[in-house]
Amino acid sequence: MKITAVEALLLRGDQTYSATADTGEATDNGDQQVLLRVATDEGLVGWSDIETLPSAAHACVHGPGLGVLGFRSFQELLIGQNPLDVEQLWETMFLGSSYYGRRGVALHCLSAVDNCLWSIRAQAAGVPLHQLLGTRRVDRLTAYASTLFRPTPEGMEQAVKSYIERGFQAVKFGWGVFGEDPVRDRELVAAARETLGPKRQLMVDPGWYGAGWQGPWRPRTIDENIALCQWLSDFDVRWIEDFIHPEKFEEYQRVRESSPVPIAAGEQLGTFWEFRRFIEMGCVDVVQPDLTRCGGMSEARRIAVLAQQQSLRVVPHAWLTDLLTAYSLQFACTLAEPLFVEFNVAQSRLTRGVCGGVLQLNEDGTVSVPDGIGLGVNVDESFVRRHTVRYA
Repeated sequence: MKITAVEALLLRGDQTYSATADTGEATDNGDQQVLLRVATDEGLVGWSDIETLPSAAHACVHGPGLGVLGFRSFQELLIGQNPLDVEQLWETMFLGSSYYGRRGVALHCLSAVDNCLWSIRAQAAGVPLHQLLGTRRVDRLTAYASTLFRPTPEGMEQAVKSYIERGFQAVKFGWGVFGEDPVRDRELVAAARETLGPKRQLMVDPGWYGAGWQGPWRPRTIDENIALCQWLSDFDVRWIEDFIHPEKFEEYQRVRESSPVPIAAGEQLGTFWEFRRFIEMGCVDVVQPDLTRCGGMSEARRIAVLAQQQSLRVVPHAWLTDLLTAYSLQFACTLAEPLFVEFNVAQSRLTRGVCGGVLQLNEDGTVSVPDGIGLGVNVDESFVRRHTVRYA
């Protein structure tokens, strides 16, 4: 079997990323979304999304590259290769993009390709992806509703009630207006906790910009972050997430030493080597690799082994299309102690349309691990064609 096509497809929609101004649902990136497609000469196709700068992703994938190794495009590196040689192709891509990559956009593209190759490998074997990853420990995972902060306590109350009605047993609020007004921050968290009640779980993602997601960047100091953890502990928060600049490992370490609340992070990190330093420095309690950023399924597996050796929980970050959620389910169900799956309730019409909203919440607040061959969810190719545009 040989790879015949590697394509970065730009989809355009009619919404933009935004926190709600009232009580309604927030919206993820509804203006542009990049999908990565890998096709083979035997008709097997893998799909993954990429959360990165679309124009840069197109350049990384389609080239043209330079003659010297380290400056090659992913098309140049992959077409004609055997897609089943997943681990070898990871090394080929990492080395072949090493002078402009190793992190950032190039690693995001590499991650997407790696995910596609795992899907193709499972399709070729005629089994669900999780069977290639290890032993499936569970057939469903508890989902937490992942959304943005509402601007008022009343909005928070209404949002939580809507998630409870849908069956969610856990909710994570992030970014939005959080960080703009300390008094309001506390009121918003208090409203969420009171409405959830004592049996449901609450997570908080304050953002690391420090003053709302729109900026300007005004990061919190170490003392402010310690104080943030202290007062959040008053509301029985399951974890506080990704609230320190992702390059500041020493700050994560120091804040965690003083925090009464478990700390979760890792969505911004890339490669096993970066995660190893993060974990061994004692920065987190919950490790959150994003399968479209960390290096793909291949790296996520290595990261999980290290995290579990350190008795840390692993919960993949998955706030995008159902493709990312499905990859995360396939991965998480094979962990030694599966905990949660992140469930993006703020999907735009664009991100929801990629798979047509195929993943649904069960009555008990869980999401089932897709059990079909390969990834277990299908891309709505008609939707993709209608929304694909040419790069400018």
